[in-house]
Amino acid sequence: MDKYNKFKALMLMMSAIFMAIFMWQGQAHASTLPVLDLSEWQGNITATEAKQLKTETGGVILRVQYGSSYADKTFVHNVKLLKSAGVKYGVYSFSQYTSASDAKAEAKELYTRAKGYAPVFYVNDAEVDTVTSGLYSTATKAWATEMQSLTSQPVYLYSYRSFYTSYVKSLSGYDGFWLASYTSVTPTPKNYQLWQYSDTHYSTALKQSVDASKQVSGSWFGNTAISTSSYPYGGRTVGEMVQVRAQATFYGSTSKIDPSLMNTNLTIKQTKTIKSGKSRQAVLLYNGSTVVGWFRAQDVQPYYHASYVKKLQVTNSAGIWTYLNGKKAVHYKQGATLKVSGFVLSNGTYKAVHDGHATHFTANKYYVKWVK
Repeated sequence: MDKYNKFKALMLMMSAIFMAIFMWQGQAHASTLPVLDLSEWQGNITATEAKQLKTETGGVILRVQYGSSYADKTFVHNVKLLKSAGVKYGVYSFSQYTSASDAKAEAKELYTRAKGYAPVFYVNDAEVDTVTSGLYSTATKAWATEMQSLTSQPVYLYSYRSFYTSYVKSLSGYDGFWLASYTSVTPTPKNYQLWQYSDTHYSTALKQSVDASKQVSGSWFGNTAISTSSYPYGGRTVGEMVQVRAQATFYGSTSKIDPSLMNTNLTIKQTKTIKSGKSRQAVLLYNGSTVVGWFRAQDVQPYYHASYVKKLQVTNSAGIWTYLNGKKAVHYKQGATLKVSGFVLSNGTYKAVHDGHATHFTANKYYVKWVK
């Protein structure tokens, strides 16, 4: 959220950069789109960016104010575009209250500024002890009590673990907890429903790094799980070698890859969850140490070629052919399992060698899968 606050800056320096845990080939569970939070630090978005955010995020959380006296300069502009694009959004206030009565005033001001745009929830961003009269925990509870009296929408608390433990101490009055913790492992105890895991998530729509969260439990924006039947392309992992399909364009662009890189084995260095075309994932490709760019999973072709892969099962609904000297030999239906004696690199792509005879067949992970 407000990264420039000295308290959060300390937290950022002490926190490890979140590293994503990626799905292995063949896993059936669905991915979840990240939730982004935006303020005037990210600037005004455009109508095009708002439309792209709909497929890139599970929802957006907008800052409305910094304390009660300072209104975020971009809120009204951005919320109108998100609403028009059909992007779900919640709102938050970076709290600066000095007492319980001031906390109630801040909550009321947030509600007044945001209610006309029908946010799906309201958040108290509690991460700085600004209370000069009474206890911070008392004022934080008063914020929740006031907001609950104003709206039927959920009321949530945002904070990071050390500050919550030292100053907030209780979720009394709140419907849930949004935890900030930039770690490589799932934080415990799991008394939170939304986890802000990174402040360096690159948004393709906005072309900048932003804060990103994931829904751990509850339903902040409804169901953000991605149907693997509607978005079947995904499951790629960091370190895989792939090739870009002919006619593919960079993710979020109409530009195409340099022709000299076609039929070249490129390495996946990063992945992220998206919802675009038939893809639930985007991959960042490198040619050696040189970055190439982001592509949708449907636009890359990954291949098995490891020596430990001894059996491949046909997953393609139309089946596959084996080939001998470049000509079709035997057709295998979906579900058939073929033994593999090894792999060969042919015209820049890996082919499996059928164990038992000299035919070759595709090692493309979108058509076959490894079985033990």
